[in-house]
Amino acid sequence: LIPASITVYTKEDIERLGARNLLDLVRITPGFAELGDNNERIIGTRGTSSTSLQDILILINGHRISDVFTNTNGPDWLSLDYVEQIELMRGPGSALYGENAFSGVINIVTKDGRFKNINKVSVKTGTGNTFRNIDPKFNTYHLNYEYGRKLSNSEGVYLSGTYTQTGGAEIAHSSLKNATVLPDILQGDTVRGAARNGNEYINRYGPGYNILLNYNRKSLRVTSNAQSNAFVYSRPSSLNLWQSDEPDVRRNRVRKDRREFIHLEYGLFDNSDRFEHNLLLKLSGDHFHKDMFFPALSNRDAGNQRILGNEYRGTVSLEFSSDSLMKNVDVLGDQHFLLGVESYFNNWHYNYFTGNDSTFILTQTQDYFTDPGEARFEYISAAYMQTEQHLVQDILIATAGVRVNYHSKYSTFDEFEWGKQYSPRLALIYLAPKKHRDVNIFKAKLLYNSAFFPPPFLYRRGGIFGFQGSDSLTVQKIESGELIFSGDLPNKFSYSALVYANKIDNIIQNVFVPSIGTNIYINAPQAKRNTGIELEVRHLLEMQKLELRSFINYSLAAEHDFNDSKNHPYFDIFNAKYFGSTSTLKNYPTSMANLGLDFITRTEPGNESSRSKPRFSIGSNVQWIGESYVYSLYGFDQDQLVLNANGEQSRSTISDAIVVDARARVYFRKFNFGISVYNLTNESYYLPSVIFRTRRQNAEGRMIMLNFAYLFNLN
Repeated sequence: LIPASITVYTKEDIERLGARNLLDLVRITPGFAELGDNNERIIGTRGTSSTSLQDILILINGHRISDVFTNTNGPDWLSLDYVEQIELMRGPGSALYGENAFSGVINIVTKDGRFKNINKVSVKTGTGNTFRNIDPKFNTYHLNYEYGRKLSNSEGVYLSGTYTQTGGAEIAHSSLKNATVLPDILQGDTVRGAARNGNEYINRYGPGYNILLNYNRKSLRVTSNAQSNAFVYSRPSSLNLWQSDEPDVRRNRVRKDRREFIHLEYGLFDNSDRFEHNLLLKLSGDHFHKDMFFPALSNRDAGNQRILGNEYRGTVSLEFSSDSLMKNVDVLGDQHFLLGVESYFNNWHYNYFTGNDSTFILTQTQDYFTDPGEARFEYISAAYMQTEQHLVQDILIATAGVRVNYHSKYSTFDEFEWGKQYSPRLALIYLAPKKHRDVNIFKAKLLYNSAFFPPPFLYRRGGIFGFQGSDSLTVQKIESGELIFSGDLPNKFSYSALVYANKIDNIIQNVFVPSIGTNIYINAPQAKRNTGIELEVRHLLEMQKLELRSFINYSLAAEHDFNDSKNHPYFDIFNAKYFGSTSTLKNYPTSMANLGLDFITRTEPGNESSRSKPRFSIGSNVQWIGESYVYSLYGFDQDQLVLNANGEQSRSTISDAIVVDARARVYFRKFNFGISVYNLTNESYYLPSVIFRTRRQNAEGRMIMLNFAYLFNLN
């Protein structure tokens, strides 16, 4: 009944699929894609791509963990060890979740000690080369300990602690078909030629930790999380390969992120027999710390930049919900009503540094940091409601909701327009009557959702090579219409098919301004239309001793510009006269497909001897990534990048790719072990990238992971 299209992965799915991180799940989910970025790893959805940030809101137990600086929390940083399930929602979600839920929402539901005692240690080690060296610089090490205790029927505690470090996947450029390495350029002079025969390490991370604590007692729920990560840049801003990979010169090639939060929920009516409704109080506090180096060249410290600072956020919300407000109205079916108010503040304090060596000097003359180290403070408040009404009991359900927003910078009620002051949501859901084995053979959803996206601090103030921030930016806005058909068929088949059409206004773009001789971010005057289809079929075949799980999905995305800059209503996206005939989609794959297959042996119910025998799980995924189109100052000539004449941008094609993952695991009562291989054939392919001058980035090569887990006794 959720008014959105959602894919759910349980902890069993995550283990069976051998997922290392959130991106491994994103890759096989229709409507999502991995995009390239040298500063972090980026998720895109339904044709939208961005620069050095994400427009997808990430939640842990409903608590937003995206920061203000870039609106991101890297998908590699989120530990899957403490996950009970992950919910990936495609499409705008601001009507319920507020700002930054622009093109999607990812909610991570963590494990809970109230339901099962846990005492488990797991170890993973792997390599992106040949296990030639035990040095953490080359290999991956991941250690996790979980403890969960059921203290009573209504009380439990859960703790997860993870240490991780990875050397990433090794890319040997001498073996690549196309050389995407550029020379270092400084003031028009070549400092160092392009090193096209060296190695590059993709997705390398320094030591990091992730600690999560859950405590639940009756109507009280507390979630606390602390994490730290160090992402090692694969290349400098010059896009040459590093001249040296020694530890003492690697210290200025790292982006360090740290985050802590505590989130409390308390049901004020849970202990009362007088009320049939629920009133939930939520309190939370967040701290983010960033230390981000931006190395200019491959062989020296000259021209380096650094941003260092902290963010703080405090949130309070009150949420009322009820299934019985209109229970005495006989003409209506079941109803669910939700009403909430929320208020929070963001405060940040960042310093901007430049230097000619490793000793950085605070710069006080940068236009986009007019007051280096300045503190900023913003207030955000909102009221939201959603009602779900059965027009025909269990057959036809209508949902309506809206969120009214106040933002001290971007929504101050000087006017009242959708996407700033309010974000509406509408849905009509049809469930065919259950006739066979109590399953819904056919379901249909007609959805309308909207969202808004305030420019993050990075867009406003700048500070990374290649662009200058702008305080004149306004919010991006999106409206989305979606039609979904889905159902569960006999013999445990399920299917879904959907089409969507999005209208996006005020898109933030990076453009070159000749008068100031640099790039700057602006809100594009033209609106865009994103359209696409997503198809998926899943099957579960259960036999006496074997279980076979399979899925296949396909995604197609297109984008068109409006022919003029007028403020069009949403339904103009269906009028062909406002658009050209050619899709303008760039920096995003035009189409993608995934095929997955898993064989899992089963224990026989009631047969104690079979439970003592080992179980096996063997599976594989095949992903096809279609062509991408990018516009760049560089084109290929004899398999090498060459700067276009007169600084003109030319369109080029990033070829399609087929990526194969494989995995195998053996389960015993007390322990299990296995192997997972990602990009089994070591396919060399490129991700479309917004921030690179070449608009392409090498994707991850082959990664091999060995997994071991042991369960201790816990009485």
